[in-house]
Amino acid sequence: MKQILATTIISFGVIALLAVGGYWFIQREAAKGEEPQAASAEVQAPEVQQTEQTLEIVDTPFSIDMDEKKLQDHLHEMSHSKVYAADKWGQVRLITPTNISELQAIVEAGDFERESFYLSTLEAWQKGDFSNAVEVHNTIWSWHGGTVGKATRLMTPEEEKTYLQRNS
Repeated sequence: MKQILATTIISFGVIALLAVGGYWFIQREAAKGEEPQAASAEVQAPEVQQTEQTLEIVDTPFSIDMDEKKLQDHLHEMSHSKVYAADKWGQVRLITPTNISELQAIVEAGDFERESFYLSTLEAWQKGDFSNAVEVHNTIWSWHGGTVGKATRLMTPEEEKTYLQRNS
C-alpha cells in the first residue's frame, strides 16, 4: 500500500512539473509575439535570422514639448536604421539632418534628466558617426525594460539598404 501511495505521489509530482514547465514555455514564447515552434532539423544562427515585420517610415515633425520617454522612443526608432536586431518594433524614423537638428533643439530647450546622453548621441550622428548606434539602441532598450530585440551589431551597408527598401 505504501509503495502504491509513493508511486502515485511521484507520478502526480512529475505531471505537475511538466504542466508548469509547459505553461512557462508557452508564456515565454507568447511574450515574444511568436507561436511556439516545433523543433527543426535546420536552425539558423541568430545573426542570420531576419524579422519579417514591416515597419512604417514616419517623417512628421517632432513636438517641441515632448517628454523624455517620447524623446527616447524617437532616438531608439532612429537607431533601427543602423543596427541589427532580430526584432524591431515601432515606427521607422530616419536619421536625417532635419531630424537630428530638431531633436537637438528640443533637448537644448528642455529639461531632460539624461541630456548629455542625448546631445552626445545627436552630435555624433550629425557628424556622420554612427558607431554608437548599438550602444544608444541597447541603452534606451534597457531603460524601457527590453527583453526581445537587443541590437547585436551595426548593419552592413547592404543590410541598411534592404531595411529601408523593406520599410518604405
